Amino acid sequence: MSPDEFTGGWIRVSIALGNAAPLEDMLVWWLQSTSRHADLRVPLEAEGEGVAFAGTTVWEPPSLTWLPALELTPSGFPDTGVVSWDGEELLERGTTVIDGVSVPYLERWRRLPDTSAPLLALSRPGGRLVRTGNLALTLVDERPGGGEFHAVAWRKHAGGWMLDHCWPPAAKAPPPPPDCDLIAGTSVVLRDGLTWTVDDSRELVQTYG
Repeated sequence: MSPDEFTGGWIRVSIALGNAAPLEDMLVWWLQSTSRHADLRVPLEAEGEGVAFAGTTVWEPPSLTWLPALELTPSGFPDTGVVSWDGEELLERGTTVIDGVSVPYLERWRRLPDTSAPLLALSRPGGRLVRTGNLALTLVDERPGGGEFHAVAWRKHAGGWMLDHCWPPAAKAPPPPPDCDLIAGTSVVLRDGLTWTVDDSRELVQTYG
């Protein structure tokens, strides 16, 4: 279970690998409910591959560990970062593996507006959905049945949920259900016609200083 200071939506500002200067060549959203996460990374340039994963988050101070239940490309190594604060921005330090070599990294994250509540996480076999306020990510893995992996980022407007970005470019996945009282442990049918289990649900609005 993650403490409230980590819940909500985050955008990665930069990443520094080894001794290299910080840069950002991807649009990276990390959405965190009370115990579930979803992460989508789309390249800003025409070249490049997207990254997507979703699962459970564990907080063991001073580290966060992301345990994926769905992954576009399995990493093969633990995703654990030591976190700290620089003002209102979250810093994550750890190591990653590049071409078989462990490389230290430093990521800087900034909280996205209007993402403190409601918090919602849904799951089904081959599917994960996390909503934080006006943003949501849906990941669906249809590869076991001969299909594809779909990761879709949603943004809520007055008229409902609109696609913000996705990977691959033609990805399709259901948006969150209409606003209603959902209780953890119950289920809901989404637009794909399938039943999803409610893993996390919280309506309480949080204020962050």
